[in-house]
Amino acid sequence: MEKKSPDNKKGGRPPKTSVSRKSKTIGVCFSEPELYAIKHRAKQAGLPLSIYCHDAVLNAKVVEALKKEDVDLLKSLSNMGNNLNQLVKTARFTSLEQLENESKSVLDDIQNIINKFSDDWKNNKRKKL
Repeated sequence: MEKKSPDNKKGGRPPKTSVSRKSKTIGVCFSEPELYAIKHRAKQAGLPLSIYCHDAVLNAKVVEALKKEDVDLLKSLSNMGNNLNQLVKTARFTSLEQLENESKSVLDDIQNIINKFSDDWKNNKRKKL
């Protein structure tokens, strides 16, 4: 039998560096429906549950909640839009075409503002993976 010299390297994969080694764990609790939904999404993605959760956590975008001022602004805009909508309906029945046209343009402006806030808010929420 030949003796192995100390210069011979052992076979196998080289060890990972401390940066790439995944040795820390975090415990997270889910309800039954939540766990079922996560497993379903992982299966749709074709990934094991642990890899799916790992990627979802690292790639999720977390943004702050709406501020009270923004919520108040959205509520007031919504109320203004509702009031203006009622005016437009009333103007249709009373044949006040000019009031109807002016009301429609203002309603469109208010609706655009509401939609902008709504789209900004929706797009900044965390995405479900």
